[in-house]
Amino acid sequence: MVHEAVEHPRRHVRLSGAYNVRDLGGYPTVDGRHVRWGRVYRGGALYAATASDIAALVGRELRVICDFRSGPERLSAPNAWAQPHGIDLWGLADEALVGDSRQMLDGALSSVEQTRDLMTRTYEQIPFEQAPSYAVTFRRIARGELPLLFHCAAGKDRSGVAAALLLSALGVRRDAVLQDYLLSRDVRHQIEEVFIADPRHEKAVQNPTRTWEPLMESNPQYLCAMFAAVETRRGSLEAYFEQDLGIDSAGLRELRNEMLE
Repeated sequence: MVHEAVEHPRRHVRLSGAYNVRDLGGYPTVDGRHVRWGRVYRGGALYAATASDIAALVGRELRVICDFRSGPERLSAPNAWAQPHGIDLWGLADEALVGDSRQMLDGALSSVEQTRDLMTRTYEQIPFEQAPSYAVTFRRIARGELPLLFHCAAGKDRSGVAAALLLSALGVRRDAVLQDYLLSRDVRHQIEEVFIADPRHEKAVQNPTRTWEPLMESNPQYLCAMFAAVETRRGSLEAYFEQDLGIDSAGLRELRNEMLE
C-alpha cells in the first residue's frame, strides 16, 4: 500500500521551469484515514516558472505559498508571479540567513565524508532553525488556508523536513514518510545542474574531487538523524510541535481535521 501511495499518478506536478513539486495527498495513516489530495504541495524554487507552469499552479487554486529560502536567496530569485495571481506569498525577513547554502559550503570542501557528516548535523538542526517558518506554515494549514505550497531551493532539505514532520503529525507511517522524502532522488540531476550554475557555489564546484556531492543526496541517514534529534531534544514529535511551533494537541487536531479524510 505504501508503494502504491508513493507512486500514485497524482503525486508529481509536472512543470517546465520548476521541479520537485509534489502533492502530499494520498498517504494512509495509522488510524485508517488518508491525507487529502490537492491540499498541500511541496517543491523546489518557483522563480523560473513558465507561463504554462503558472497556469497549472493557478489552476490548482493555490491560496498560499510559503517560501523557506533565506532572505538573500529569495531576493535574488523572487516568486514575482505569485501575488499578481492572487496568491498570498510568505517568506522570511530579507536579512534572514538561516539555511543559506553559502554558509554550509564553508565546511563542505575537505572530503566527501566530512560533507556527509555536515549534512547529517545540518538535518539535526533544521527542525529547530526552521521552526519559525514551519510554525507559520503548519498554522496556516490548520486554519484551512488551502491549497498551500511550501518550498525551498531544491525542495529536498528544508522542504523535505517540513513534509516529513507534517506527514508524521498526521499519522503517516515512518516508512511512507521516508519513501516520500526519497522521491527527491528522481530529480537529483536537476538539483545538481542548478547548484553548479549558481555563481554562489563557484568555489565548491571547482573542486575536482567533488566533495560537495553529499549536498545533492536525499539520504535516509539525514532524515533519520532529524527525527532522532527531535525525539532526543524534545522527547516526542508532539512535544516538538508544542514547544517549538506553538501547536498544541488542539492545534494538531485542527491540522488533522483539515488534512485527513
